[in-house]
Amino acid sequence: MAAPETAEPSKPRTTHRLLPIGLLVLLGCVWSLGPSAAKFAAINGVPPIGMVFWQTFIAGTLLWLICLIWRIPVRLERKYLGYYGVMGFVGVALPNTNMVFVMRDLPAGLMSVLIVTAPLLTYLIALTVRLEHFRWMRAGGVLLGLAGVAVLVLPKGSLPSPDLLPLALLAIVTPALWAASNVFAEVARPKAGNNIALAMGTMYVAAATSLIMALATGSFHDIWVDFDVVDWVIVGYGVVTVATFVLFYTIVTMAGAVYLAQVGYVVTLTGVGWGAWFFGEQPSVWLWVSVVLVFAGVALVNFTRGKGPGQDSKKTTP
Repeated sequence: MAAPETAEPSKPRTTHRLLPIGLLVLLGCVWSLGPSAAKFAAINGVPPIGMVFWQTFIAGTLLWLICLIWRIPVRLERKYLGYYGVMGFVGVALPNTNMVFVMRDLPAGLMSVLIVTAPLLTYLIALTVRLEHFRWMRAGGVLLGLAGVAVLVLPKGSLPSPDLLPLALLAIVTPALWAASNVFAEVARPKAGNNIALAMGTMYVAAATSLIMALATGSFHDIWVDFDVVDWVIVGYGVVTVATFVLFYTIVTMAGAVYLAQVGYVVTLTGVGWGAWFFGEQPSVWLWVSVVLVFAGVALVNFTRGKGPGQDSKKTTP
């Protein structure tokens, strides 16, 4: 019998253990670019709906190419079209337009903290529609997260100007809409649907609805006219949207959803860093207090997750 190998087999296992960590950090870094990209476009005069159209159209087209290359079937039955419609409008077009709108005046770091409240709001909505059971630990996590948001917007000096409070409160609409779409996705997601194909349909619906709104309000952005740095940022944002999605489901497949939940911490910290790097933002003490509270809240909600009435143990493969 041959002698067992010792040193060589350990390398692939070590690499495999480190790969999800590296992908998680990479996902957090690219995901957190969203608020900074939105802010850069907003302060350079790009209409919010116009930016969302190009972001979602570019992302949808890239996802369509992936479906074409990998021969992933795109379903067009009624239940799929309904899923695309709700997810595209409620989950992408409305929240992203709102984010670009508020980012003209709000710090990118603040929005990065608010983004991470989406899991907390998801639990609240799931609890309301009885998709989740009540659990004291998770309820405590929601309260901690809401306390973090309150610290972020209520104390004097927490915002660059007290006049920004209405905008800060409006910014919470974005993670709230994401939370609502998360619950809808769990309830209405076609079981046989491929994640990349579903995302493609979602992005194209978001592009179509934002195009209609942009044309109706006269806020379409002619990206081909005087194409400059801000337009490159918009194109990059579309590419980042696809990269985020692919990384998201790669990590879920490799390490599971609970492991993926840790990306929120990376998103917040790197989002604050991007804001400081690109816009010279100086995070206040209140922001860091909010980060700690939101981190603690998200940890309690994500890592005390249990199966609710509408959940099962089946794993969906992208």
